Amino acid sequence: MKKLILTVITFIAFANVSVSQSTNSTSNSDVQKVIVMVNTASWCPTCRANGKRVEENVISNYKKNNMFQIIINDLSNKETKAISKVNYTKAGISEIAKNNKGTGVIYFIDAKTKKLISQISIAKTNNEISKAFDDALSVI
Repeated sequence: MKKLILTVITFIAFANVSVSQSTNSTSNSDVQKVIVMVNTASWCPTCRANGKRVEENVISNYKKNNMFQIIINDLSNKETKAISKVNYTKAGISEIAKNNKGTGVIYFIDAKTKKLISQISIAKTNNEISKAFDDALSVI
């Protein structure tokens, strides 16, 4: 009976270590490498002409990739700016948001250093924007 109890305790301890190690390895791979700030505004002609296309055909695909943290910076009015500020401040990119206010632009930022990697207009083709996402990741 003691041998059975010892075997069960050993098994439980081993199972806990295995679960802990697999959890830790998953969390390490979940770290974002690129913060993507998408500047938009309801009054922006480029945003109105291209925003839906880019959201549906490009950004939605990269939202699924845990290497990217996508932040929408809505510059439409005081209320949307305040909401956006909370999100980009939490991501630690306030200085970049302050210095890069162009609407209809996607900014790629190194999540670790908080340095601007590149930017691209949403007026570009889906392929060009997708390439910009991929290129930003490959720089890190």
